Amino acid sequence: MTDYRIKSHPILIDESKATIPFYWQDKLFYAKPNEMISSALIAQGVQVFRHHVKDHSPQGIFCANGQCSQCMVIADGLPVKACMTSVHEGMRVQPADGLPVLPETIGPLPESDSFSRYQECEVLVIGAGPAGLSAAIELGNR
Repeated sequence: MTDYRIKSHPILIDESKATIPFYWQDKLFYAKPNEMISSALIAQGVQVFRHHVKDHSPQGIFCANGQCSQCMVIADGLPVKACMTSVHEGMRVQPADGLPVLPETIGPLPESDSFSRYQECEVLVIGAGPAGLSAAIELGNR
């Protein structure tokens, strides 16, 4: 089996071995500890993770930082972004061809003193893109 991982890099040094077993379409692959699904699949030569719902075009890594959904796969029955989800031992990963079906809910969320539906705050910044980061920096300087 060919391993497409970078073996030598002038700055990054990673001597870990791919020892975490997982399955892609019922085929056994191995991932490094804390490796994302996308990296582990690409290391094994898999570049197409799913097909687009409307035109069936192949989809794989695009942004590699969780902003898009092109790398969406079904991992252990749940739709996840492959670039943001780490592999765990025995994980079963399938392509997310078509629209994913979400599992039925188990029930209401458990009640907790630390969880409240409503929170009050002076300012809430949602998002860590350029606008959100700029807003947070500006507010932090006040």
